[in-house]
Amino acid sequence: MESDLGIAGLSAPEKALLSAIVSVQQYVGKNTYIPSREIQSHPLCENMASPTFFRALQKLLEKKLLELPEGRAKGLYRLSDSMYSKK
Repeated sequence: MESDLGIAGLSAPEKALLSAIVSVQQYVGKNTYIPSREIQSHPLCENMASPTFFRALQKLLEKKLLELPEGRAKGLYRLSDSMYSKK
């Protein structure tokens, strides 16, 4: 299933971060951007060192698994639309 979703090659921190975002978006809606502080405080990420968290966040952006609101460089994130089309 990880291969089908395009996440098989992700590191453990990247998978944890992505799972945390999926978890939050189930409640707030898929079109809602989530503040990085909220993601970082999620149980799946709360014990992750800050450098590891932000490195994983950057990698997920580079891989186009996450997206930012137009005009923003950081701070708010959501799953990219391409993640929903892979399901």
